[in-house]
Amino acid sequence: MAKNATKLALEHAEKVLHDLEAKQADLAASRASDESEMASVSYEAHTGNEKAAAKLETLRERALRRDLELKNIASAIQVAKERVALAQAEEAKAEQRRVAMEIQRLTKELREAGKLADEGLAMFLDATNAMHHIVSRFSTFGLGNPSAIQFVSLGERATRTVLMETAFKRAFEVLPPGQRQSFASFTAEWAVMLDKATSAKLEQTKQKEAAA
Repeated sequence: MAKNATKLALEHAEKVLHDLEAKQADLAASRASDESEMASVSYEAHTGNEKAAAKLETLRERALRRDLELKNIASAIQVAKERVALAQAEEAKAEQRRVAMEIQRLTKELREAGKLADEGLAMFLDATNAMHHIVSRFSTFGLGNPSAIQFVSLGERATRTVLMETAFKRAFEVLPPGQRQSFASFTAEWAVMLDKATSAKLEQTKQKEAAA
């Protein structure tokens, strides 16, 4: 993912500061080396050694130039630190905006998920009530299987099987694998059984009519 402008600005400001501090460290090290060398030739320079005096003067001039450059770099570093601080503040604001937008997006998804959950529960309520009504009507035709009691028992297992996979699973007893159900599976089994039974009855009726 491409970096945003505030992040790039912060990285640039930090790089400039790092480079200036590295340059300052190099100049300070060089200045310290010159001071050590000045100390070593100072005695000879002040006791009549012209070559040592010339060397000392060269070192002094270079030291002055370095001191001025170090002073300038120190000022530049101060400005660079201020710019890093500003860039960090802008990046922090940008991050806050990103977080706020992400929260808004998640809030919208949460609202939609809540609506979908209620719609799903309403559909579940309608479907299970319809199934219970259908199974109860079978008894009016003299059928004892399936029964409303069987539907409630198997339906409870199917419901708990699904609920065990939700965030609310602690509120429900865990069903062992052999007891887990789905509405589609047990209603399909009942449909096959009832189709066979009705087909057999129709066949018997045909045979009786043929024999008559």
